[in-house]
Amino acid sequence: MIKITHNGRPFNAKRFGENIRAKAIELGMTALEEKARGAASSLVDPETGRYADVFVDRLPGNRVALRTTGSPAFARLLEQRLGIGAGEVIVMNVADGAPHPKVYLAHASDDKPVVRPIAEYLIRNGIEVWFDEWEIEPGDSLRQKMEEGLDAMTHFVVVLTPKSITKPWVAKEIDVGMVRQVGGESRFVPVMIGLDHKALSPFFQAMLCLKIDPTDEDDLKELADRLHGVSRKPAMGSKPRYVQSAPTGLTGWSPAALAIGRHFVEISTHAMSHDPIKTIEQLAEETGLGLDDARVGVLDLKDAGYLWEGRLPGHVAADCALFAEFDEAYMPFSPAEDARTLANKLVMRDDRAVYTASLAEELEWEPRRINSAICYLLRAGVIKARTALASAPWRAVHLIRTDRTLRFARNNA
Repeated sequence: MIKITHNGRPFNAKRFGENIRAKAIELGMTALEEKARGAASSLVDPETGRYADVFVDRLPGNRVALRTTGSPAFARLLEQRLGIGAGEVIVMNVADGAPHPKVYLAHASDDKPVVRPIAEYLIRNGIEVWFDEWEIEPGDSLRQKMEEGLDAMTHFVVVLTPKSITKPWVAKEIDVGMVRQVGGESRFVPVMIGLDHKALSPFFQAMLCLKIDPTDEDDLKELADRLHGVSRKPAMGSKPRYVQSAPTGLTGWSPAALAIGRHFVEISTHAMSHDPIKTIEQLAEETGLGLDDARVGVLDLKDAGYLWEGRLPGHVAADCALFAEFDEAYMPFSPAEDARTLANKLVMRDDRAVYTASLAEELEWEPRRINSAICYLLRAGVIKARTALASAPWRAVHLIRTDRTLRFARNNA
């Protein structure tokens, strides 16, 4: 009788087929992740001029989610590079504050004396201004410089005066500003000086135009407030105590998902895989959620690639993405800041592979903290990790730097 074995075990055709399929899926997913990170690697965020972190998180059903700390403009560029639909790259909430508005100031050359004080006031009040006499040097291409200003703007401000409304060049700039407004790339802000609303074309009469006096500081302040998005509504009161608010950076999650995510990061000993594994019933009891709410919260986190589910249905544990993101809100350290520190340490070493334990000792970090930073770097595809069966309490025995580690460290210097 002939016995067929595979890796020392009796051959099972079904199990063999499943293993082949699993390996093929793993190779395909890895290739997809590398393609996404590769596409993002050469893109510079048009809002900041810096490289943005891109996270590729695996989801159930052999899918991936693409998330970035970059601007919406960066997300749209990445979608174009990958050939995917608009909105498929998720812009994460960051706690660094809103970027400065960038204004393209369209006007007639004859109006320079009245437009210049507007440009000077705006730039003194935290608004980046593209004003031609500041941007264009002798020998520069006028068209190229104007296109650069138009591409970078968040607000297209056109100064409407008795002179400018007759200029064909200003009309062309208005056309570009409207196209970008329709495409959702910038806001269109018409400003009137020395004009009555009735003197405008029917197109502008249908719009709300801000009438200002360039010599009146109150008028200039109103324009700056509009560009900064300062609301004229009365201040909003506090939420009722029973309404749970999401911490900065975690908006968009259901209250149940927030409660479960927070519980996992607070009870995890070392931020290791499957540390700990909980049933949905245990999570409901330990968080005070109803069982149905706990089920929905687990589903939210699992669908986003933040929870791992074991072979037994209903048994879940935190995945790397959850520690990297939820630790930022609920732990006394910042995975993002620690990731920058760790990357700097790696690029300063002579050896490409460094013991995690030696780095933790040097930084005086507990495993829980350094593992969270490792999660951030792995999730961003910035480092490689060498693991072993006996690697606990570290997520990796060695951390291996790559050229992406160097770029990440320089970008965040």
